[in-house]
Amino acid sequence: MLLLFATGLAKAQQFVEPFADFWSEKECYLVTTNGDTLLGTMRSMTNERGYITRLSMQDSQGVIHKFRAAQVQRFAVKPGALAKLSTINEKGTSVRHIAKTDYNDILDRDWIIFDQQSMPRTKQRVALLQLLNPETDEHIKVYDHMNGSKSMPIRILGIPIVGGEERTYWVVKDDADPVIVRKARFKKAFKELFADEPMLVASAKRKPKFKDFAQYISFYNQLKSGELSAKK
Repeated sequence: MLLLFATGLAKAQQFVEPFADFWSEKECYLVTTNGDTLLGTMRSMTNERGYITRLSMQDSQGVIHKFRAAQVQRFAVKPGALAKLSTINEKGTSVRHIAKTDYNDILDRDWIIFDQQSMPRTKQRVALLQLLNPETDEHIKVYDHMNGSKSMPIRILGIPIVGGEERTYWVVKDDADPVIVRKARFKKAFKELFADEPMLVASAKRKPKFKDFAQYISFYNQLKSGELSAKK
């Protein structure tokens, strides 16, 4: 019998809450595909289907720099009070969504981080996608799937009880092609993503849970680094 996850269960790892909006004139930094880092304030951005395709920022000397998504490796911007309030309001789609949202994560967030990745359903084009696991993205990066499916609302006496929770993520493992991970097909995706760590796959004796996706990634990283071992 495998005793795989002996430690680290006290506080479950979760994805950060995706921000609904952010505004210009906020502190930001950018890393180009050439490896150069630029600090400054955000001026403007253009999006397509909710994903950033162009942006401009102003450096400390007042010079405006313009970038296409294809020129950017990583972009991060500090969320202001309005962005945090807008995101909190956006999470109020149902009673369960409100209960499951980590509002401290939203209020205490220092940076919203975006990476260059292929756009969902348009893989020949790139954009900047919002990273949801910035602290555990060594091997597997999980991005906000802006136009992905969400759980359907169910109302009782006109009050939405459930609905609005994410049911898909845009996921990139190491150098592999991006894939959509769906709640409805998570068992299959789980086995494919973690196939190189069979003890992790074997540990999920029952059907792996979509809500524990972030925890599985954390354990996977620990197995890869040797921090966590399996015992018989």
